[in-house]
Amino acid sequence: MNIRLPARIGAFAGLGIAFAMGILALREVPDRAIVPQTLSTDLPNDPLQAMLRSCQLAGQAAGSDPGCLAAWAENRRRFLGSGRSRPSEPVFEAWPGKLSEPMQVDDGGSAPQQEQ
Repeated sequence: MNIRLPARIGAFAGLGIAFAMGILALREVPDRAIVPQTLSTDLPNDPLQAMLRSCQLAGQAAGSDPGCLAAWAENRRRFLGSGRSRPSEPVFEAWPGKLSEPMQVDDGGSAPQQEQ
């Protein structure tokens, strides 16, 4: 049996199916275009949300802004809903190597050590 005959039959069957699908697609009435929901341009009522939005728009400069850092800390506190009270800013006195204390660095050591 010659391979060309089944190939031609398959090609014509494929074209027939594609033609029928095209006719069916043209018969259907197009639906109304769905309008995508736009974001609200209203200002938020919550002052924290307004501050977070302005920090978002500030970009990389917001990383050094104390107002943005405080707003992010408050947002984390609200999101996590911690029951215990945490200070909003770190307590620097509890950290080793305070700026008021001199630090001693070994030339061969990997970690700095404090003088005592």
